[in-house]
Amino acid sequence: MADVVEVGDERESLGDDLGEVRGGDDLGSLLRRATGLADELARRPNLGLQTAPKREIERFAEIGLLTAPLPVSEGGLGLGVEAGTQETLMRVLAAVGGADLALGRIYEGHVNGLLLVQRYGSAGQVARLAEEVRGGMISGVWNTGKPEVLRLVPEQGGYRFEGEKTFCTGAAFVQRPMVTAEIPGRGWQMTVPTMESLGASIDRSFWHPLGMESSESFGVDFTGGRVEADELIGAPGDFYRDPMFRGGAVRFAAVQAGAVMRLHVMFAEWLDEMRRGDDPYQVARLGEIAISAQEAAMWVEKGAAVCEESFYRTDKAHVERMIECANMMRVAIERLGTGVMQRVTTGVGAHGLLQPARFERVIRDLTMYLRQPAPDATLAAIGRYSLEKSHRRSEGSGDGFWRDGFREESLPPKYFERIYTQKRDPWEFETSEYEREKYGATVGALPEERYERGLEVGCSIGVLTKLLAERCDELVAVDVSETALRVAKGRCPGVSFACLRVPEEMPSGMFELIVVSEVAYYWSLADLARAADELAARHMDGGHLVLVHLTEWVPDYPLTGDQVHEYWLGRAEWKWVGGERRERFRIDVLERQSKA
Repeated sequence: MADVVEVGDERESLGDDLGEVRGGDDLGSLLRRATGLADELARRPNLGLQTAPKREIERFAEIGLLTAPLPVSEGGLGLGVEAGTQETLMRVLAAVGGADLALGRIYEGHVNGLLLVQRYGSAGQVARLAEEVRGGMISGVWNTGKPEVLRLVPEQGGYRFEGEKTFCTGAAFVQRPMVTAEIPGRGWQMTVPTMESLGASIDRSFWHPLGMESSESFGVDFTGGRVEADELIGAPGDFYRDPMFRGGAVRFAAVQAGAVMRLHVMFAEWLDEMRRGDDPYQVARLGEIAISAQEAAMWVEKGAAVCEESFYRTDKAHVERMIECANMMRVAIERLGTGVMQRVTTGVGAHGLLQPARFERVIRDLTMYLRQPAPDATLAAIGRYSLEKSHRRSEGSGDGFWRDGFREESLPPKYFERIYTQKRDPWEFETSEYEREKYGATVGALPEERYERGLEVGCSIGVLTKLLAERCDELVAVDVSETALRVAKGRCPGVSFACLRVPEEMPSGMFELIVVSEVAYYWSLADLARAADELAARHMDGGHLVLVHLTEWVPDYPLTGDQVHEYWLGRAEWKWVGGERRERFRIDVLERQSKA
C-alpha cells in the first residue's frame, strides 16, 4: 500500500479543554457566532492549501459548535436532538458550508456521529463521548468501504477488525469515529473505537480528488485493530434504520446549499468590484443565481421543518415523509448547485477561476461534494413515491404533488359547530348512497356478532351510531358538536352520548369495541398519537378497533385517511385482523393485544 503512515505517528491533538457551550447560551447566540465565524472564514484568500482545517475546528470548539449537539445535561444544547433545534442545526450547517465545504463536511460528520451515539448508545457511552467532546474531540461517520467489507471478528471478549474503509473524512485527526463493520452472521454493526488505540494505517494515496482535498478523506486499513464490547453502539442493523439513515441526507444537502448561497453573495460582490453592475447580461445572470440561492435557502428551511416533525418518528407516515424530503432535497440542491456554478463560471470567465480567486476553490469543492451515491436510484425513489401517492390520492392534489407537511393543530370544535349550525346533515349521512355503502361495509366488518360495551368516536348526527347500537349491549358515542349531538340523541334514545374533545377529553371505563369512523384525519399527528395512547388504555384485551376513513385528500384536514390508518397499523398495541379498500374509503380492523 503506497503512502501509508501509522496513525500514531501523525495524529495531532486539537487541544484540550477547547471549550463547551458557555453558561447562558441559547440557540440564537450559537447561530450568531457560527454565522459570524463562517463569514470571516469565507473571506480567506484562496491559497490553494490542501491541508486539514485544524485551526478552524479549534475555533468551532471555542464557540461551542462541537459540544452543541450534546445533551443539555452534558454541557450541550441538544442541537439536532431536542425539540425546536432542527432549524438552528440546518442553518448552522449551511453557514459552515458557505464558509468552507470541506469544513462543512467534517462538521456534518461530527454531528452525525454524536446523534447516532445518543440515539442508539447507552447512557454510559453518551457520557463518555460527551466528556471527550468537551475536551476538544471530534467525531465522524465512516461507512464507505471497499467491495470486500470491513468485518468484526469476535476474540477474547471483544472484536478484531479485518479490512479497510475509504472516504474516511478527517482520517488523520478524527479521534473517535463511528465505524461500521459486519459481524458475520449478525449484520452491520456501529462501533466507536479510539483511533489512537487501533494502530490503523492511513492510505493517503487513495485521496487525490478534484476538490474537497482538505477534508482528508483518506483510506484507512483497520486490520488487526481491537474493539472492546463497550465500543459497540446499538444492535446490528441499527445504523440503517430509517428515517435517520436516509433522512439524514438533508444535513449534507444543507452544507451544499450553504455553498450555493455563498456563490450568490460572491458573484454580487464581484459585479460591484469589477464595476459591472450596469451590464444588463451580468445583472440578469445575477438574477438567475439569486433565484437559485433563494430556492436553496427554502430547501434548508423545509428540510428543517420536516426533520422537526419526522426525524425521530418511526411510524410509516413519518418515515416516508422524511425520506421523501431528503431525496427531493439532495436532488434539488445538486441541480441548483450545478446551475449556479455554470452561471458563475460564465460570468467571471477564466480569470475568475484562477487562484487566488475564491471562486476557484468553492467551485472545485462543490463539484466534488455534489457527487453523492446512487443519484439515479434516489430520483427513481422520488418518482415511485409520487406515483404511489397519485394512485391513492392521499396527498397533494391527487396528482402526486408534495403536500405542505402535517398541520400542527387539530381542527377545533368551532369548525364543526359552525358547519352543523349551517346545515343539519352537512355530509348527507342520511341520504348519500356512498354513506349507505360505507355503513353497511363497516357493520359487516365487525368480527363479533355482539359486543358488551362499545365506543364510537365522532358520532356526528348518529346515523352509524344507530347501526352500532344494534350490535352492542351498551354503546357510548362522543362528538365535539352539541348541535350534532342533539340530533343524534333524538335518533338513538338508548345510547349514552357525551360532548367530548378527544383526545383531551376521554370517556371513562373499558370498551370491547371501538369505532373511529371519518374523524381521525381531523386530528394533528400529535393528537392522533395521543388518541391512540388514550384508546389503547381503554381497550379490552382481544377487543376490536374499527377504522373507517375517506382516502381522498381534503385541503382542510390535517391528515389523510391513509396516513391515519398507516399510523395505527404501526402501533404495537394492536394487530391487523382484516379490512378492505374500496374506491373512496378504506376499512381496517385491529385486535387489541394482551397488556400483560
